Amino acid sequence: MTGDAHVFDRTTFDRQLGGDRALALQILQMFIEDCPARVAAIKRAVEEGDAGALQTAAHTLKGSAGYLAAAFVVEAAAELERIGRDGRLADAPSAVNRLERAVVQLMPEIERATLA
Repeated sequence: MTGDAHVFDRTTFDRQLGGDRALALQILQMFIEDCPARVAAIKRAVEEGDAGALQTAAHTLKGSAGYLAAAFVVEAAAELERIGRDGRLADAPSAVNRLERAVVQLMPEIERATLA
């Protein structure tokens, strides 16, 4: 396996899908297309000071990344979800930065997986 399993655990992802390559490609492609919109929704919620929207958007991204076994993104999104739930919006900008760094690490791994 290439890459860091905390970024994208390809073995776990493949095992969850029972080795169905076509389904894996479909899920990976959907994530590639959807992830930027999820991150944008998180950033917009933070900019607008909308804790509820932050919690919802972060929860959605957390679920998608969890299905991919992308631990770094899951952890960052979970932190943002808690921030939204608790209304601690002052903590959100640094958490958004962590999320963006995690996504930057993840996307090349996901893109490589679509080619393998």
